[in-house]
Amino acid sequence: MASLAEINLQKIDDCMATVGATSEELDKAVTEHVDKARAALAAGDEQTAVAITRKVLERLEKQEKGSGSSVAW
Repeated sequence: MASLAEINLQKIDDCMATVGATSEELDKAVTEHVDKARAALAAGDEQTAVAITRKVLERLEKQEKGSGSSVAW
């Protein structure tokens, strides 16, 4: 069974595929955060991985709604 962090990572992948054109800064920031989440998950730190992925998903949802022009996390 997939963990919550793994499910969130899949949602992030899906969202990035459907959002279309995003800023290069956002793409880079998402990639950096996803890498950190994957590293935390690999280290057995599910809680940190979930926290990171939730933050990324919230940011992507704001971007989809058009209110996310800044890349600040």
